[in-house]
Amino acid sequence: MLHTTPPAAATPADPSWRFAPPQGRLVTIEGVWGAGKTTAAQLVGARLRRAGFTVQVIHYGGEPGSIGRLSTFLERSPLRARTGLGGYALPHHSTVDVLLRLCREAHHHVHCFRPALAVNDVVLVDHGVYSKLAWALAVLTETAPDTDPAHTLQRLRAVVAPWFCEPDMPVFLDTPWPLARERAIARSRGGGDPAATERLLFLPRYTAAYRQVLAGHEDRVARVRVGLRAAGTVAEEITSRLLGALLATPLSPNAPERG
Repeated sequence: MLHTTPPAAATPADPSWRFAPPQGRLVTIEGVWGAGKTTAAQLVGARLRRAGFTVQVIHYGGEPGSIGRLSTFLERSPLRARTGLGGYALPHHSTVDVLLRLCREAHHHVHCFRPALAVNDVVLVDHGVYSKLAWALAVLTETAPDTDPAHTLQRLRAVVAPWFCEPDMPVFLDTPWPLARERAIARSRGGGDPAATERLLFLPRYTAAYRQVLAGHEDRVARVRVGLRAAGTVAEEITSRLLGALLATPLSPNAPERG
């Protein structure tokens, strides 16, 4: 399931509550695999709590029910199996793959992000949201190279528009893909396993797609250069930038001013 820190309070049974207007701020930690998103989110969340905010950190994990079965299907079926050499083991139905993944993402936005925003000052998503658009764009342009990527991205945005929670404060961990690849390998995600190797070979295309997705949000995205900086230093920079924005604007009409 989507793991939250701290655990979310029990929610009322009334479905309309889940669609209550958001009161808090949605902060997404964006970046390619190996950029350090989860570590940064946990550290930033702890710092914001010490500053007096209520914070929920959301992280992907095993999920129950139909969403869990969909995740298992997407990760283990031939629909997504790759050879580790830059191609697919079987014909890849990229459009079906992307639409199914966006169905799973829609569930997260509606049934996880929105309720969390209704009861917290800050909701931190450690896996990003633009990351899913970037992945979809990379896959679709890989399998349909003659199609204009800008047109593909426009169509993707139209598909997700009804449910997509645009982040109030997207933070992009700007990490060159070769460095991200080395970090992924260091965490035992790249050695020997064909699927893991394929994941690393996919990084350059994924990185390019990510930058194209973010190009439409340059005025809102906070870019943080990671490089070889320590995780704590990166978290301090993110926290400082978030606090400046959070303290400048009331979180909700009923929220007290924070000094």
